[in-house]
Amino acid sequence: MAEAAPGKKDRARRHFDRWSGRYEEDRTSRWLAELQEEALRALDLTATDRLLDVGCGTGAAVRSAAPLVERAVGVDLSEGMISRARELAADLPNAEFHEGDSERLPFADGTFTAVLCTTSFHHYPEPRRAIAEMARVLAPDGRVVIGDGCTDRLAMRILDLGLRTLQRSHVRFYRSRELLALLAQESLTPENPRLLFKGGYVIAAARKGRVDSPAAALS
Repeated sequence: MAEAAPGKKDRARRHFDRWSGRYEEDRTSRWLAELQEEALRALDLTATDRLLDVGCGTGAAVRSAAPLVERAVGVDLSEGMISRARELAADLPNAEFHEGDSERLPFADGTFTAVLCTTSFHHYPEPRRAIAEMARVLAPDGRVVIGDGCTDRLAMRILDLGLRTLQRSHVRFYRSRELLALLAQESLTPENPRLLFKGGYVIAAARKGRVDSPAAALS
């Protein structure tokens, strides 16, 4: 039987609380930061943007974006990550961080023009609800970019099976078409995804409120 969502979230919170003290310093998080930078570039931020980073960790993307945008906000389930993020961004007046659940974002409808989520989506027990929340807080014509491990590649399907056993906070990785379909179900119009590492990582972008047919983007 699959583990209930509260159990998965508690495990994820504890995992990232433990990691927060050395995050951005160890080899794994430095590599993840490179993927995050690729995803952040896909948003093509401007000075009028209001950015939300969902699953922000210690806030590297928020710090990178803050000099470029009107407002840069990070939200994360881990108290440890948020505490460290606030320390690292103390000199950035338009950067802010909130402890919160990706499936219950603590923001009003249409607050942000750009939403980023990198390498955390596989921890979300209710992925459609998380995307619905990203769509809810996104303003009309706003952009969302999700980057995560992708099971288009066989090696990632094998890794996914292993992580479901060994890392109890892991829910699952998705094929690129599955992720695009989840976006389309929440009135977000997906663009052609960018696949890295021969389909082992996907950067999926979408826009809110476009009149184009979501089905066309999936063909």
